Amino acid sequence: MVPIEDLERFNPWWKRGVVPPEWTKEYRRNLYFSIERSIDRRQIILVQGLRRVGKTTLMMQVIHHLLTTVNPKNILYFSFDDLTFGIKDVLESYQKFILHKTLEESHEPVYLFFDEIQKQDGWENTLKTYYDLYSNTRFFLSGSASVGLRKRSTESLAGRVLDFILKPLSFEEFLELNGKKTRDIKKDADLWKREIVPLFYRYLKYGMFPELALETDEDFAKKYLQNTIIERVIYRDLPEEFGIKDLDLLKNIITLIGKNPGMIVRYSEIAKNLGRDQRTVANYFEYLEYGLLLQFVFNYRGSALASMRKMKKVYFSSPNFAFALNLDLDRVLPLMLENLVASQTGAKFFYRNGFEVDFITETDSGLVAIEVKRSKQEVKQLKRFIEKFGDKPIDAFVLDAEGEGEKDGVRIVPIWKFLLGV
Repeated sequence: MVPIEDLERFNPWWKRGVVPPEWTKEYRRNLYFSIERSIDRRQIILVQGLRRVGKTTLMMQVIHHLLTTVNPKNILYFSFDDLTFGIKDVLESYQKFILHKTLEESHEPVYLFFDEIQKQDGWENTLKTYYDLYSNTRFFLSGSASVGLRKRSTESLAGRVLDFILKPLSFEEFLELNGKKTRDIKKDADLWKREIVPLFYRYLKYGMFPELALETDEDFAKKYLQNTIIERVIYRDLPEEFGIKDLDLLKNIITLIGKNPGMIVRYSEIAKNLGRDQRTVANYFEYLEYGLLLQFVFNYRGSALASMRKMKKVYFSSPNFAFALNLDLDRVLPLMLENLVASQTGAKFFYRNGFEVDFITETDSGLVAIEVKRSKQEVKQLKRFIEKFGDKPIDAFVLDAEGEGEKDGVRIVPIWKFLLGV
């Protein structure tokens, strides 16, 4: 049984009728509105995402919305991040101390919010039982994404789950948190350039996480990224999930990528340099990907299947991590710009075969080819790509920090404008 004081600590609305304002935040991220529309559906809502992207705040905002129409005692929130109680313990105590009846006896919907659900062994089977038995229960789950969370939600709870991903802040969300109306900016972006460009560089360095969106102290931001996200994933989340023992290897891999985001991944070379087994190194890269710190981009070969078998590059899920791990910002800044485009476009491919193009994205209407500018060669590279794959419609962009124009059918766009869809 869970002591009632632990339940009350997580659920102050039982006494006050409201969520404490400091728990909800005024700003609503884009994903909030999708979830709000789905909250009364029968399916379990599962929100996955990296640490510190705002999953708990999102839950509190949904609870705040529900409290306008729902009895406060019919809403339960519990975090499994630090406490060792099980799901059954929580629900038994909740029914006994708060509902004063069983879930089966409740004639009104009961909303159950479970944070960091991946900490519970066998959570998917437990929730499947409650879901199937009690039609009035509505489950809202969050978790720091991992292989177990993804696999169990799709396999064991097939048809019972609506799966959402909460990503780091988009540039639009960052600007709105900084008091800028993106609708006005998009109407005449050049008018806003002097204000937006400094904000863009702050976003690039450390502004993709809600608690840092208004921060101006770079030293604090760097420590926050290191201590509350990178080290938490390396030293706690991944060891708990996979039983990892070689924490130095995890840290060495992160440090290696921090020096060169966008590097070609050659496991044999990395293993040799780090003095580890090649298969172990490959596994550890995969662990970091599951922990949402890394993302892979594959060499495009005309089809997704063929591409996945070829060489790949690795980026951070946010360029903010490269900022946190580097003292020489001038050296790594061009790579951070490239990393930003990788993370924000979700590109799965690059092209390298005689020449190179940074990112290739497949769409329903054709291909999008992107170069993040480092020299005047970028337009030439894109022209060669267009000629090689001319049987498909191709939108080609060179993304520059500042430059703008069009040359030989290739648009040259400042990255900050590209991120705003201007």
